[in-house]
Order: sequence, then C-alpha cells, then structure tokens
Amino acid sequence: MKNIALEADVTFDELLGAARNKFGAIKFESVKVGERSLELAQVANMPAYLDKLVDKARGGKKIDLPLWAKIWPSCLVLGFYILRFKAVANAKFLEIGTDGGLCGMLAAGRGFNVTLADTDDDALLFARLNVVRNGLEDKVTVRKIDFSETDLQEKFDYIVGCEILHRDEVAEFLPDFVGKHLIEGNTSELVLAMDKKRSGRVFFDKIKNDYRLMKQEVPFAGNENEGKSIVSVVRVGVK
Repeated sequence: MKNIALEADVTFDELLGAARNKFGAIKFESVKVGERSLELAQVANMPAYLDKLVDKARGGKKIDLPLWAKIWPSCLVLGFYILRFKAVANAKFLEIGTDGGLCGMLAAGRGFNVTLADTDDDALLFARLNVVRNGLEDKVTVRKIDFSETDLQEKFDYIVGCEILHRDEVAEFLPDFVGKHLIEGNTSELVLAMDKKRSGRVFFDKIKNDYRLMKQEVPFAGNENEGKSIVSVVRVGVK
C-alpha cells in the first residue's frame, strides 16, 4: 500500500485526514526541549485504539503495538544533546527509528538538513504530519527504510536514534547500515540513546573493532507514573 507520508506534494489536511481515518481523533501536544517547543501529533484516544488491536489479536491476527507513538525519555535526552552539541557546518542528519521525528526536527530547527527514516508506515505518517505542522518542510525529508536492504545513496555527518536496539533484526543489520551511510572522518558520529536496561550487546559487539565508543549515563526524572530512569547516550565514531 502506498504511504501518503512519502508523497512529495501532500498537504497538511491530507496527512491529518489519513491519520484520522486510521486512528480517530488526533490532537497536537506541545513538547518542550530546552528552549525549543514543537507540536507533536498524538492519538487522542489511545486506549480505544489499543482495544481495537486487542480485538484483532483475539481473532488470531498479528498486531503491532504503536510504540512509535510514545515520547520516550531517551528521545528527550537525545534532544537536549542535539540542541547543545557543536556540529560541523552544513551538517546532514539522519534520524533512524524516527517515531514522531522529535530529535530530527530539533536538528532541523537549528538549520541542518535532516532525513527522518523508519520501517513503520504509521510512524512515517505521524513524522511527516509533525514536520508540516512545525513548518520544517524545507529542511526535512521522510524516507522508509529496511535496515537489511536499504541504501539511501547518500552519507550523513550524524546518524541519531532512540530505543532502536530492542529488536534483534535491527541490532543485527544496523552496523552495515551505518557503514553505508555515515561519512568517514573523525567528526562524524552515530549517537544512540536508550534506557540503561537495554544493553544493545548484539550491536555493540559487532562494531567494537571498527568504531570508538563513548558512553554517558544521564538520570531522567519523568512524570509520577514513569518515575526515575537512567538513559544511556552512546556516541559511536569511526576509528
């Protein structure tokens, strides 16, 4: 099925209509990272949508939970990092597993050219909707990827991603994907953020001989339902 999020001339109303057609009412929530605020589309009644998925599961159908819809603590931490770190001039960013595109849009807000990429059509729909809502169309491109097959035919100064190593198929193929798409040189980096409980061992074991790794643990105090957590930010550069 063709994904409207990947069409060049799609309008905001068309994107919003596609989201409403599948998920019902859509609301926009303001998310502030540092001094920067963005509006992110959210399913207005997520419990009702999850009930529909449960009904499908009872019928024996395979379902995919909309994990892309959550604003993870790691994405907020990575967002702070993107706002503050010193990037090379005219840097190109690739956000993988982009979900709603928060981190990539923060980079675009700094004037950098950004590609938002994901394997999930719904995540891409919401990412494109958010890009248009926040007036960043001139800086952001949305692409669908398969880590085991895709070659975007370009390289990036920075590849960033949040909570992408929890799936074995991503951890297995990501090293080759990074090798294809990260510019060679000591200023380019892959920057990943994840809950400390997710070790990403498969991925890090595969890259340890070819890349340098720097890890920082950042305490994060969420809302009263989430409590406190530790987010690991890992910077991966070419040796």
